[in-house]
Order: sequence, then structure tokens, then C-alpha cells
Amino acid sequence: MVDSALPPTDLPGQRDWTFDGGVAGWKPLSLPAPREQRAQSQGASVPSCTLFHEEGGLGVSFGEVSRFGDVLIGGVYTELEEGVPDAWGAIVLRVRAADPIRGATVLLELEDDMIPESAISSLMVSSEIAPAFSDGALLTYVFPVRRPEDLDENERATRIGIAFAVPRASGIDIVSVTAIPAAEQLTWATTMSLRDSYGFAGRSARRSLYAHTPARLSFRVMVPEGARFDFGLGVVRDDLPVTFTITVRPDGGAEETLFEESYSDPAEWGQRSLDLAPFGGHVASLSLEATAERDGTVALWSAPTLSGARRSDKPNVILYVIDGAGADFMSVYGYERQTTPNLEKIAAEGALFERAHSNSTWTQPSTASFVTSLHHSVLGGFRPESSPVPPSVTTLAEHLHAGGYLTAAFTSNPNAALSIGPEHGADVIGEVYGRDRPSSAGLHERFRWFGEHYPAEPYWAHFQTTDVHAPYPSVNPFAGRYVSAERRAKLAAWESKIQGGAVWSTSIYAGYREELARAGIDAHEFYDVLRGLYDEAMTQQDEQLGRFVERLKASGEWSRTLLVIASDHGHPAATFPRFGRGLLDPEPPDWEGALFGSLETRIPLIFVWPGHIAAGQRFRQPVSMIDLLPTVLDLVKLPPPSVTQGQSLAPLLLGEDGFETRPVILDEFRWNGKTGELVGNIEMIDGRWGASLEIGPTAEGADPRLGRHAVPAGGRLYSQPYFPNVPRLLLYDLEADPFAMHSVNELHPRRVERYEALLRRQWMAHRALGRQFQAAEKAPWTPEELRALRALGYVR
Repeated sequence: MVDSALPPTDLPGQRDWTFDGGVAGWKPLSLPAPREQRAQSQGASVPSCTLFHEEGGLGVSFGEVSRFGDVLIGGVYTELEEGVPDAWGAIVLRVRAADPIRGATVLLELEDDMIPESAISSLMVSSEIAPAFSDGALLTYVFPVRRPEDLDENERATRIGIAFAVPRASGIDIVSVTAIPAAEQLTWATTMSLRDSYGFAGRSARRSLYAHTPARLSFRVMVPEGARFDFGLGVVRDDLPVTFTITVRPDGGAEETLFEESYSDPAEWGQRSLDLAPFGGHVASLSLEATAERDGTVALWSAPTLSGARRSDKPNVILYVIDGAGADFMSVYGYERQTTPNLEKIAAEGALFERAHSNSTWTQPSTASFVTSLHHSVLGGFRPESSPVPPSVTTLAEHLHAGGYLTAAFTSNPNAALSIGPEHGADVIGEVYGRDRPSSAGLHERFRWFGEHYPAEPYWAHFQTTDVHAPYPSVNPFAGRYVSAERRAKLAAWESKIQGGAVWSTSIYAGYREELARAGIDAHEFYDVLRGLYDEAMTQQDEQLGRFVERLKASGEWSRTLLVIASDHGHPAATFPRFGRGLLDPEPPDWEGALFGSLETRIPLIFVWPGHIAAGQRFRQPVSMIDLLPTVLDLVKLPPPSVTQGQSLAPLLLGEDGFETRPVILDEFRWNGKTGELVGNIEMIDGRWGASLEIGPTAEGADPRLGRHAVPAGGRLYSQPYFPNVPRLLLYDLEADPFAMHSVNELHPRRVERYEALLRRQWMAHRALGRQFQAAEKAPWTPEELRALRALGYVR
């Protein structure tokens, strides 16, 4: 039962900036002058962009003077005489852009009207930048308003700035900027992000109940033996404290007050716990109440969880994703350097898949696919700066939550974070960001905090660490293992020479080759140093993972835990430059390659469940991360979704019948905002053979068999290389060429025709399936589409 007051009518009003009548007092932000084009200013700042009035918007034009590395950075700001109200909770930005926007961020209390160096660095690496959500015409960014830390208690920020990063000289139109009060923000928020006392950069989001005071939320529950109730308190204003009260009334008994506290910190959750053991075994009404001096004040209860003595036979499930971990660089998969000794011991206690692949080459599409068991194109493809999981799609966390699991996610990659969508259904989300230390230590600490404050079992925990992503922080005792201090310093000097980057006319590979040659740098040595740094980072991550497992064993959780260790993609897809390809001799043509190349998407996939999955198993069957969701649900005996593109690996893991070897499908697509088309690549690994088909428009009068291949960057974020007159279907012999660097079309013309037909049928099935999850496209399947979907095992 819910009894809540209406929101107050006298909230601090939202502020809207629209540009129908002009630029409305907005000005260009300034930049420092590190770039060659800015050298003439002798260190003085220069405007980052040019503003003009566009019909219905504020036009922002970027030029080469704004270049930092491979992006142009610029922005706008406006003065606020009254300052930024403390009651504001979010800034909503709506923009139009013909070309992709790499990143955007809101800046408060700017110094000298200049974009801070920290913001420039973040925009260059696309870290901690808000995602955009596209409706086909506009990109919408939602930025939380956080008080600048260097302001005194009684000061207010007096400027609002918005900075962008774009890949090329172009323009964008700002349609509107809206400041929303925190209390109003709650009318459309699904989770709340406040701070926890972790001591790390990042944020903590919780599944939250909220109401307007006076409020009473009552739940009739069976209180388990040994019960405890864990919850967080939250408010949105420090000048309106809320009194939280919790009562319990056993059936046939009197109501008893167990908790009462006045809380007023809008920046941090107040984590609390109640002992309900005296009521164990009884049916009772548990009531959450909130009052305040002012009716309509917002009250929050975060992740309220009632737990007791463990009675479930279901295991805890931990998915540990080492973001960007390529199996080719792990000693557990035969790599020459001893990079994963702990993982070798862990794998020996369970089952390892030798030929596992991610389904895309970078984090956002891959993560969205493995938490839904739906391919990237089915989910809608990549839309500028975000590919959120559609609300109509149920994630693995949501399946497990519905099955009685407490759910949590811990990530250090914004492309696998709360705002992107993969963690719909998580009760607690911890995000840790920072380039100066490995992420795994911080994520493990958040997991320990989660276990102490939410001890309910069974639980689902999804980790996504970035220890093996650039810039590879130097951590003892691993620093220097493969790269000496002298060689690391040499690399830093080299990188300073190519810091300006290159405007990729064809590909990232070609761009780095040209830059290295221009700077007189030995390419092989450059890439070999990067490989050594990656190997050191992998060794450090392996050590952290070994400690994590030892703690599970020491706590007694190991025996009741299903641990899955995996990656979202191989190494080269996530790091610039890609040393794997750079070390090949001779280096293949830039257009050669495919998503399924071993470097790009061959990943670790290991399952350990003591007493259930036999130790020491190694499987050669080809599998992929799309199989993760049905496998986990099968192992924990929860029903499968009605629509899935993966298959359960449980029969293999448990030594049972029922597994069918299938081709591995990969796809990666970007959405063309001008035409509404998806453009990219759909691919297949079929035993010895690999086939990559480009999907995209054919120019008038052009040969439809030829395209403009962007392999392996079909839907990639930052690069759109084009190689005219390349066959749309590229065929590879993966036994002879595991890196997919030398297509064999001319040797096997009939096989080329066969795989093109197979992949076009696969593409038709993906598009038909995708209509069921896109609100505007829910047309019924044709008989032909339905037959194809059933034949592929996607629908039952």
C-alpha cells in the first residue's frame, strides 16, 4: 500500500534556454594554446568555436584551431546573475548534429571562461562523459548538477558551460538547454545517483523508492528467520530534512516503531540496517514512513532489502568481465608470457572455452548484446554516442532479480555503465573512474562494501574492469616486468611527437603508420613497447583476480558461487594504437580484416561452480558471449526468455546432451541519422571459414557486389574508414589465417556466393527480430521472416 502526498507546487522553477530569437547571451568558451595552430597566440587563450544563430537553434562551428589529438574540442557558456540554484538536479541538453559527437559535458564555475584541462582530457578519451539518447532527430544529454568542490559553503556557481568533442571540423546546433529541479527530476528518474563513502572517483546508483511527504509505504511480508532489513536514506535538499520512520506490525499484534531518524544530506546515501530476527517466521506489515516540515518534500529509500538465513539452493552468480582482454595475450590460452598464472589455477577448477568470441569489437555493443542475448543490430545499432538497451528488452540482471536475486554491478567503463542501459535491473551500481590506478582494486572494495551492507543471498554481481585498457598505469611489482623504465620514457617521448594525431583519411592503422613515419619512430619497437605494457597490465589484473577468488574462498562463498570470467572484446578493438596488427610482418592492406579476427574478438570464457561443473574441462566448440544469458539462466534453473539469439552452454558444462554446434554470429552497426539506415557488418564463423558481409547503400550506377568496407570498424565510434571497390563479402580461411588478414575470395567463388546468401538471410532475421523491440516498428513478422527466425532458433 502506498500513501504519498502530491509534489509541492512552489518548487524552484526550471530554467529554459531556447534560441528562436538569437544566441540568448551565450558565448564561445576559450582554449589554452598547445596546438601548432595556436602557437601564434604565444600562450594566450583563443575562442574554441564560432557561434551563429541557426533557425531554431544556437549554431556552433568548430575549426582545426580546436584540435586536440584526434578530436576538436569547443564549447559555449552563459552567465547566471543569480548563480546556479542548489535545488537544481540536472541539465538537459538537446542538440542536432549531422556528424557524430564524440562526447559532451557540462562545466560549472569556469575560470577565465576557459575549458579546464581536466575536461579536455576527459573529452579526448571519452571518459566520464554523459551519453546521448537519440529519437532520430535530436540527441538528448542529461547531466547531473554537482556543486563544484572548490566553492565555499555560501558560494554559488555563476556560469554554465557546455563542452563538446567532435571528430572533424563541422558544426552542431544546440536546440535547447533546460535546468531541472532535483525534486522534479524524480518524476522521471528510474534510479538515483548519490555518493557512498568509498573514497574513489565515480558514483553509486541504487534502485530507489521515492515519495513526497507525508508518505507511508506498507508491505505485507513473511519475515524470514534471522531477518535483517538493509536500506539507504536519501534527500534532495539540505534545508528540508526528512524524518524517516520504520514500523512493523505482526499479524494479530501491535505496531512497533523500530527506526526513526532525521536525515538532511542530499549528497550521500545514509546506509542503515535493522535487526528483524525477533519477528522471524511471522507474517507482518512492514511500513516505511517519511515526514517533513514542508509537505511534498522528497524522501528516498534506496535498495530496501529484506533478507534472512540463506535457504535458497540457487548459487550466487558473479560475472567478471575483464574489459578488453584478448585471449591471445593470456598464458591460460597459451601465450608465451606468463600473464595469467592465477587464472590458470582458477580455470583448472572449472571449464574453459578455447574458441570463445565476443559478438562485437568494442564495449557498448558487446555489453548490450551479452546482457540481453540479442545482437547489436537487433537492439537498434549504434546511435551517436549511445546505444542504450531498449526499455522493452529484459536484461540478465532483470531476469535474475525477478528470480529472487539481489543484483549489483561494478564498472569502470562508461560504455558499460548505468546510463547506457546494460544494467537495467541492478539494485546497486558502483562506478569507479580514474586513470592513475587500476580499476579492479576499487571495484573489489565496492563489492566488499556491498557484501557488508547487503548480505542477502543469492546475489548477482557483474564486474567490468578496465585494468588492461590504456594508459596502463604503472603498478609495482609488475611495472618493469616487460618494459623497462627507459623504454617507457622513450615511449612517452614518442607519443608527445604524435600527440596531434592524424586525420584518418582511410583508417586508424594508416593514420598511425603515417604519423610514426613522419616522426621518424621505429614502428615495430613502438608497438612492441605497447604490447609489453599491456602484458604488465594483464599480469596485474590477474593478481587482483586471484586475490578476489581467495577472499571468496576465505569467506565461505566460493562453494555456493557460480563464477564466469569473460571479456567484452579482444585487445586491439579498445586501444589506440592497435599493437597487435602493427606487429604483423608483413603488415596487411588496411582494408583487410574482420570483426571475427582473433585479435579483435577472441576472448576468455571460463565457468567455475564447485561441485556442479567438473574441474579441468576445456572445450573446442565455437561459442560466443551471446550465449551467456541463456547459459546462466539454465544453470540456476530460471526460465529462458521467449526470444534469445544465444543458446545455453549448460549441457556442455554439466556433461549432458542437448548442445548443438552453431556458427558464431558477429555484427556491428551504426545508425545513419540522415537516411534512417543501419550501416555496418554482419559476420559468421562457420568452422574453418569466416565470412564478413558489409550492409550499406550502393551508389547509383555502382557494382552492388562492391562496397566501401569499414572492416573492422563497421559500427565503430570514432573512425569511419572507407576503402572503395572492396568486395562486400570477404571470405577467410581461419585455419590458415586466424587474424583474418588475407581474404580468399578468388580461390573460393562458390563459397563466397553461399556465405553471402547465408548472411543476407541472417540479416533479414535480425531486422525482423529488431522490430519487436523498437517502439515505432512493431509490425508483425511475415511468414518468411517467421520461418527464418525459427530455423535460426531465435524464437520458439
